[in-house]
Amino acid sequence: MKAVVFFILINFSLTGVLNAQSGDSLYKKYSTGLIYRMGNSIKKGGDKISFHELAKEFSMSDLGLDQYMLAKRKRKIGTIFSFISIASGIASIATIRSNRNLGFGFLGGQYVAMMVSMANRRASTQHLDRAIWIRNKDYLFPGHRP
Repeated sequence: MKAVVFFILINFSLTGVLNAQSGDSLYKKYSTGLIYRMGNSIKKGGDKISFHELAKEFSMSDLGLDQYMLAKRKRKIGTIFSFISIASGIASIATIRSNRNLGFGFLGGQYVAMMVSMANRRASTQHLDRAIWIRNKDYLFPGHRP
């Protein structure tokens, strides 16, 4: 019987602590101002924001802004090489019947451009994840520098 009463008291005390935390300012900051990625989309609170709108979210975080700028640069390089890869593939198809060596050269160029594009996009995603993590840390705990 004592164990049941003890369990009930512990249950009520934990419920009270959890309800107190839902009104906490850290919980409000967490639920409304945190930025997170879901696949290719970026969300803040419950709203979807674009990659370019994300730049203004780094006003409080210099390190996060640096990582965001690296991500932006890597993404731009990846996009450029992606278009080069597409153009090289089209040129390969157009020239392979008349000049086989040139067509295979364009095909090799397409492969190299695709690999460079994929590497830069992967690096962009990693830098963006770091930037968002640093920004969220600076947002939730301002003034805490290692």
